[in-house]
Amino acid sequence: MALSSFVGGNNNLCGTPLNGCNSDLSSRGFPPAKTDDSRRAKIVMIVAATVGGVSLVLILVILYVMRRPGSYSGSLGDTESPCLDSDIYFPPKDGFTFQDLVEATKRFHESYVIGRGACGTVYKAVMKSGKTIAVKKLASNREGNNIENSFRAEILTLGKIRHRNIVKLYGFCYHQGSNLLLYEYMERGSLGEVLHGSASNLEWPIRFMIALGAAEGLAYLHHDCKPKIIHRDIKSNNILLDENFEAHVGDFGLAKVIDMPQSKSMSAVAGSYGYIAPEYAYTMKVTEKCDIYSYGVVLLELLTGRAPVQPLEQGGDLVTWVKTHIRSHNNTLTPAILDDRVDLEEQVTVNHMLTVLKIALLCTSMSPSERPSMREVVLMLIESNEREGNLTLTRPYHDLPSKDSTH
Repeated sequence: MALSSFVGGNNNLCGTPLNGCNSDLSSRGFPPAKTDDSRRAKIVMIVAATVGGVSLVLILVILYVMRRPGSYSGSLGDTESPCLDSDIYFPPKDGFTFQDLVEATKRFHESYVIGRGACGTVYKAVMKSGKTIAVKKLASNREGNNIENSFRAEILTLGKIRHRNIVKLYGFCYHQGSNLLLYEYMERGSLGEVLHGSASNLEWPIRFMIALGAAEGLAYLHHDCKPKIIHRDIKSNNILLDENFEAHVGDFGLAKVIDMPQSKSMSAVAGSYGYIAPEYAYTMKVTEKCDIYSYGVVLLELLTGRAPVQPLEQGGDLVTWVKTHIRSHNNTLTPAILDDRVDLEEQVTVNHMLTVLKIALLCTSMSPSERPSMREVVLMLIESNEREGNLTLTRPYHDLPSKDSTH
């Protein structure tokens, strides 16, 4: 007999309401039907609520991750990979996506490489707008939002610099573990490549223009930026030339913003061999005087045509080679030290080059206190041209930035 018909036909067996008989029915071996149904319903509700809650949490987590700047997880071939506003500060008219960079460099193909360094690889990219930029893909362990705030602060600071002798840093972009710096493109490449290349034919007037332009760029960083900026890796390969051979100080991979409390991220060893100031070896402290020493080495390169690293038997570096050469000639400056690829038949040229050599020797003094400031270097170069060079300059170099100017 079914349980429903038994209960329905014996409602008054106990003389009490039905729910009062349940315990009696149970004692006779009949299961408590409605209690079990209630428990099952509660279990189902609990399981459903748990699954629903977990699903909701997962959905919220996924939405949060997808909305985080720089956390896009697509491949290089994806077409919806934006350089988000928080990671890039191109002017609106130059806005583009990461995919635009991928297409412009054919997925960062070797054929688009225009330079390599310890900090990364540089690619040439022609954007859809027709604008040509240099894209530096950093060799870095930094990832997405884990990029230190101080590094971002420095990038933002460098991005605001606008000076005719400094390569413009257009922006920064992060994607898929790749940190990209976006720079102004320089048509003629680096001074190092041009000066030490097999086809180098730079005459003295062009070399002097490059030296003066680079000095003005550095003077701006040291004296006119608020806060001031130390480059930390001045070398001929980081002085870039536009189509008119005008110098632009570039590659701020090691740049240090001074007087910024949060500026702690640039802790890499500063400089390149042959350019490093002697005091850095025992103090490990970088000052603007280190930049001035490195700039002095670049001047020596322009004057002698020699590379910054020399054979060990000749001193091992260019500064030592030059000073040894001068001592061997009774501490006098002679044309024999100058690059013979320059026309040294003109006495005006020789005199001007030897005057600039004196400036280079001041910049590479062993004692930092004996080195001039970059503003003083600029003034000395201008005076040397007025006194010895008589070169025709293409722009008014006397218009130096004022102390109160900012970037």
